[in-house]
Amino acid sequence: MNKKYPWDSIRARTTLAMSITSLIPIILCYIFFFERNSLNIYECIWYLPLIPILIVFNWYFAGVILMPVNQLLDSITNLANLDIHNRVELNPAEPTETQELANSFNKLLNRLEESLNIQCQFVADASHELRTPLTSIQGYTKLLLRRGSNVDAKLMVEALQTISDESGRLIRLVSDLLQLARADAGQSVINQKTEFDLRRVFHTVEDTVSVLAPEQIEIKFVIPDEPIKIVADEDRLKQVFLNLTQNAIKATQSGGKVTVALRVDNSEAIARIIDTGIGIAPADQQRIFDRFYRVERSRTRSKGYGGGTGLGLAIALTIIKAHGGDIELSSELNKGSTFTIKLPLPVKVENTLTKKITLDSVKDPVLKNL
Repeated sequence: MNKKYPWDSIRARTTLAMSITSLIPIILCYIFFFERNSLNIYECIWYLPLIPILIVFNWYFAGVILMPVNQLLDSITNLANLDIHNRVELNPAEPTETQELANSFNKLLNRLEESLNIQCQFVADASHELRTPLTSIQGYTKLLLRRGSNVDAKLMVEALQTISDESGRLIRLVSDLLQLARADAGQSVINQKTEFDLRRVFHTVEDTVSVLAPEQIEIKFVIPDEPIKIVADEDRLKQVFLNLTQNAIKATQSGGKVTVALRVDNSEAIARIIDTGIGIAPADQQRIFDRFYRVERSRTRSKGYGGGTGLGLAIALTIIKAHGGDIELSSELNKGSTFTIKLPLPVKVENTLTKKITLDSVKDPVLKNL
C-alpha cells in the first residue's frame, strides 16, 4: 500500500489551490500597478506573512466546503463495517451537487439494504426447505436402525419409499437453487438454442400429464396443425410448460378442467394454461413469482404431485425472460387462473395459424377467449 502524506488529501490540495489563486492577483497588482518601474525585491518580504494567513483561512474554508463529502465518507466507512442502516442527512443549505451526491448515495444504500434483506430471507427459506426432507430422511433412518432385524417388511417399504421421495425432493431443490444462483450471477440459464417446432414441446407435455393427471380432471390441449418454428432451448421450455401445467392440475378440483392452448399472433407464439380451479387471491398474485413463495397449503388440491419447493414459477419466469418473452397472470378466486406466456419468433410470422377446433370446442366458453 502506498504511503499517504498530509498533502495527498483533497482538503490540502484545495487549500493549496485557493492560496495560489489568492496570491497571484496580489503579486500581479503590485508589479503592474504600484511598483512597475521601481521594483524592489526586498519590499516583497513584507508580503510573506500573508502566505500563512491565507493558508490558515483557506484551510478552514476548504474544510467547510468539503464537509458534505466528509459526511459521505463516514457513511461509506460505516457501510464497510456492514452498517448500512445509516443514511446521509440532506441539508437544504448545502450546494446542489452535494445534495444530489448524498441523495444518490442514499438510494444506493436503500437498494443494498433491500438486496441484503432479500438474500437473508432467501437463505432462511432455503434452509427451511432443506431441513424438512433431511429431517424425514434422518427420522426414518434412525427408526430402521433402532428396529434392526426386527423391522417388518411393510415398515421397511414405507421407510425406503419416504427416503427415496425426500432424496428426490432434495435433488430437485438443489438443482433449482443452482439454476437460480447461475441466473443471479449473470450466467445464462438456457443452453444452446436450436430451431425446432414449438408444438413438439406441447405434445411432450401432453403425453406426460395425461399419464400423471387424475382421471377426475379433464385435460385438453389445443395445438395448431401448422408448425411453429422457434429458436430456443427446447429442454428449458419443456420444464416451464410442464411446471405450469402441473400447477394448474394441482389447483383444480375434481370435475374441473385444465386447458393448454398454443397459437401465433404475428411475431409471437402465445401459450395459455387455463384452469377452473381455486384461483389466486390478489395479494398472492403480486408475489406468486417470488422465490419460495407459496399460497396456503390448504388451497392445494392434490397430494399426487407432492409438495413443491416454491421455486418453480421463479425459475419459469427466469427462463422465459432469458428467451425474450414474458409471463402474465390473471386469476379470480374460485373461478380459476390463466397463465399467458409470450415468446418471440425468429421472424415475423403472419397470423395464418388460426385455432382449428371442432364444433364441440366452439361451445366451450373457455376456448372462445383463447
